[in-house]
Amino acid sequence: MRAGDAGVTPGDAPRSSGTGLDRWIDAYFRGNSRTFSFATRLLPRRVRRSVAVVYWYCRTIDNIADRPEASADRASALDRLDDARRALDRCLAGHPDAEPLWTELARVHAEWQLPEHTLRELIEGARWDLDGRPIRTMDDLIAYSELVAGSIGEMMLPFLTPGSVDASARPVRAARALGVAMQITNILRDVGEDLHVLGRCYLPQDLCRDAGMKPGQAPEPSDPAYRRLVERLMEEAESRYASGLEGIERLDPGARLGIRAAARAYREILNEVRANRYDNWSRRAVVPLARRIARVATDGYGRRKRVLMRRAEADR
Repeated sequence: MRAGDAGVTPGDAPRSSGTGLDRWIDAYFRGNSRTFSFATRLLPRRVRRSVAVVYWYCRTIDNIADRPEASADRASALDRLDDARRALDRCLAGHPDAEPLWTELARVHAEWQLPEHTLRELIEGARWDLDGRPIRTMDDLIAYSELVAGSIGEMMLPFLTPGSVDASARPVRAARALGVAMQITNILRDVGEDLHVLGRCYLPQDLCRDAGMKPGQAPEPSDPAYRRLVERLMEEAESRYASGLEGIERLDPGARLGIRAAARAYREILNEVRANRYDNWSRRAVVPLARRIARVATDGYGRRKRVLMRRAEADR
């Protein structure tokens, strides 16, 4: 899914380690990920910088596939993706390139032993986009979301589980479920932007046909069939949020509050789509800061959903 750099770009990164690079990594993280970076402040201090470095890697791979120029020149983007894959291979082998991203990622990997397959999955998800593979069914959507987001959920586990826990005992299924839920949420938030900027539609084609839409066709948000399509995807996300939230109790006690806050705040985007009367074509759902803060302490998602669903029924 597309992402912006909010004025802090990889080209601005200092070329050597030290205080300047630390500050840039923090600014890049905060400038590009409002919800996740907000929640990360609630994580133990010792893991925050490493999480920000892994985010930098993920955003770098994202940016190869999710820029307008990538859609215009896929061959060049695929070349850059292959370069990144080779650089990752060298990084994981302990021989990183001199660029700060790879030296920092190598340091984090040496300390935390990141699950290497998840770093590679992310590249395969970017390749899916650049190859122009369609999302024909819900199964396709889940498979894609596993690559680009389920992988990140699992990638974060070394930072979030007690050091005494063996890797095989980590809550991998719950972490990946939470990642997939967040990706489906991204898709529902960015339907219009994805098509207008990148020419991509992530709504499953079979569900679009059932709703009387052609893939990529502008919907009428007030159309009950389109609202049912959106709610169908919301249900898919909600079930995975539930699984992910259940798994939080298996995380390190110091990590639970931050991850729970991130999951609740991100899930609230679904209610913002409802609050926008399902117009995710011309409007981008954004969770206000006050509501993100409130979700640290309380989970009001279900109550607000019921209010918004009653309003939707009244609109019909």
